[in-house]
Amino acid sequence: MEKKQMIAIGIALQTQVLKTCPAHSKLYFDDDVNPAGAFALAIELVRRHTPYVAEFHDDEHALTDLISDTLGTTPSCCPECQASASLSSLRDPRGLVESALESG
Repeated sequence: MEKKQMIAIGIALQTQVLKTCPAHSKLYFDDDVNPAGAFALAIELVRRHTPYVAEFHDDEHALTDLISDTLGTTPSCCPECQASASLSSLRDPRGLVESALESG
């Protein structure tokens, strides 16, 4: 993973827009958290010429665009937890029936 991507992920983690699954250490996008905080922090870091974001050469749009792209491509829940939940439903036919009744 390139350095710029790591910076974008770091900002998203710091603002808790991205979180790490405690069970699987996989990143996921917490869509309950407003991402505006991540964008505001990114802009502030660039405007203050913070060494952490020096890789972006004072281009706040490049950083906010990368954060946006990162959030857009990150799953909204841990992929391994989601896969485990899907497998559990397949193994327990009552889970499928209950699920169908809830959605109907």
